[in-house]
Amino acid sequence: MNSRLSVRSLFLLTVITFIPTIVIAEVNLTPEQLVLLMKASREQYNIVDAKMKERFYQYDPNNQSEPKVKMSREIVSRWTRDKQFSRTVETSYPDKIPHKDYSPTIVHTYVTTSTWSKLLIEAPDNRIPRGYIKSGVSLEEEKGFYTIYDAMWKLLGFPWEKMNLAETTVTRDEKTHYYIMKARMGDHPRGPFVTLYIDPGRDFIPVKKEMVKPDGTIVLRLECNPFRRVNGLWIAYRYCWFDPRVNYGAVTEVEDVKVNQSIPDNLLEFSFPKGTIVSDEMHGLKYTIEGVDQSPADKGKAGSEIAADTKLTAPVKEEQLRTVASKAEQMLQTLTAEQAVPLAIQIWPTIVLVTNDKYEYKLSATKSDGTKPVLLNYEFESGSLDLSSFKNLINDQNQLVLRINRKQSHTRFASGTLLLQLKGHDEVIKVTFVSPPLQDTP
Repeated sequence: MNSRLSVRSLFLLTVITFIPTIVIAEVNLTPEQLVLLMKASREQYNIVDAKMKERFYQYDPNNQSEPKVKMSREIVSRWTRDKQFSRTVETSYPDKIPHKDYSPTIVHTYVTTSTWSKLLIEAPDNRIPRGYIKSGVSLEEEKGFYTIYDAMWKLLGFPWEKMNLAETTVTRDEKTHYYIMKARMGDHPRGPFVTLYIDPGRDFIPVKKEMVKPDGTIVLRLECNPFRRVNGLWIAYRYCWFDPRVNYGAVTEVEDVKVNQSIPDNLLEFSFPKGTIVSDEMHGLKYTIEGVDQSPADKGKAGSEIAADTKLTAPVKEEQLRTVASKAEQMLQTLTAEQAVPLAIQIWPTIVLVTNDKYEYKLSATKSDGTKPVLLNYEFESGSLDLSSFKNLINDQNQLVLRINRKQSHTRFASGTLLLQLKGHDEVIKVTFVSPPLQDTP
């Protein structure tokens, strides 16, 4: 009974038109400073590995009974900055069975990278598995759920770069202490706004987001609550989204989560099983898997491949397989060559959140060829932060270790820039340090 009441209460709070009673307090941050603090907080999350359960609900505003469950999911979500894996076991609850062969449960498995993405669709019956390969991250939005990272840090489908700071306002709720940022997304005069409710007590995470039309109508709301600390970072253990236009939404409960702990490569991949019919849009091919699994990066090493206009009948002969696989491999190499070449040396994070309860900060330094980077020189520029200690070398864990302190006389927003010159890297790498006003630090 309690769980039913909790779901009902959650949706009642979400569905009812939100009319906040905001007592405006002094705003001591500009939109630009607030965005920097959020980005610095976001940069702390490098890996999120989670198991979740999700329920989709249809709510009838004229009926005070429990919202109707339309679909449920069991989710494995592994998010890293370079590669994302997810597996969802999805069960639908239609009002009526659409046809006699209908299967309510479908399994979706995704892998996405910056250059390619792939999907496997399976059903627990005798249907043939279907596979899809596309270039870029085009399959990412098709996964149909918010990862923990999405729920906490993405802007309801908009990139952060779309935030028009020239048309952004910031207010402060004296009761909750939230910063309330309303930002137009893009430059179109009739474009939507995103309103963020940013909690300085949780490292400037936007704990609630709303997509708003220019006339003030809310078309989508996402809220994260409650939060717990995992490996020193705040994690949302439940989040819900709701679309008031159709009275439809979902609640996601986190069952288990690990943060910034390495994930073995094999847990970020999957192979198409034998018998899968794969549509490869990257190379204009269609093929079946004949017993040896493959991934897009291994094109030409396995699988029974056939041209897109060939019917799936008998297995392909070995010489045909080699010819088509060679074509696919050449196209993949061309696509890879066209991608932007990554930096030879990368530093992470490049925006660092400085807080009063922490003095030592570590920067990860990686080199594309796997060798250890060498620091040649550095410079720290700031009128509000001090670099009190810096070991002028990269340790055995490929880290730069430094201590940052706020100047005693400075109580408002503080920032500083660390400039790094590394051997073999022509450009100076810039790392920005930001610290909130003292009253915003718990």
